[in-house]
Amino acid sequence: MEMVKYWKHANAVQAKVTEIDGVTVMKMDGEKYTFPGFPRGWLLYGSLSKLKHEVKNQIFNDNWSNLETNEPFNVRKPLENIYELMKDTEYDRLPPQKMVKSVREIHRAWSKSVKGHDELRDLITFILQEDDSYRFRLQWLASYLPLLTFFNPAKCFIKALPWLENAEIIGDMKERQRLFRRIIGVLLQDESIRRQFNALFREIRWNRVKLTKADKYYFRGKYFKVDLDKFDY
Repeated sequence: MEMVKYWKHANAVQAKVTEIDGVTVMKMDGEKYTFPGFPRGWLLYGSLSKLKHEVKNQIFNDNWSNLETNEPFNVRKPLENIYELMKDTEYDRLPPQKMVKSVREIHRAWSKSVKGHDELRDLITFILQEDDSYRFRLQWLASYLPLLTFFNPAKCFIKALPWLENAEIIGDMKERQRLFRRIIGVLLQDESIRRQFNALFREIRWNRVKLTKADKYYFRGKYFKVDLDKFDY
């Protein structure tokens, strides 16, 4: 299968940053496809890194501990803390029209189907836009969601999540997927959250989210079984 190749002979490669349909992309020397998006290092290793760290600790790790000790499950207060941290990224976040196609579609669907949670929308789309590792995994999962799932999107999504764990190569990432699955499963037991999730799921046009040939080309360079449906890794 074709994949990004510069890493075979160098740690880095020159790239031309340009725009296609209003989206910033990179044309990398010697590569077949244009890279979707433009990773900004000062965000990945700065404010975005801190945000992701707090999301993982306050929402996932702490609540995992709460579940193990029968303490109250809580996401409201942690989200308030994280939204406060997000204020430092206000001028770094791209407007929807500048986002890559898959993230732009999620932003559109969220804005139309979910009311009153714009900060959560902005947090999730910010992470997906700037960190292709998270984005590619969501896009990969989207390719495995059959049409019948639209009858019960929340239930289907939970059943599909083990695929992510199976496709991970590194043990630490497998553990993260189990953590994610357990916390999301608890959240979706709440009727209000489940109703809004189902509305969002049905509104998203998943063909706009699925991995493109270019996405797969670069995703195969990461520690993930991108072609799990075709090969026995």
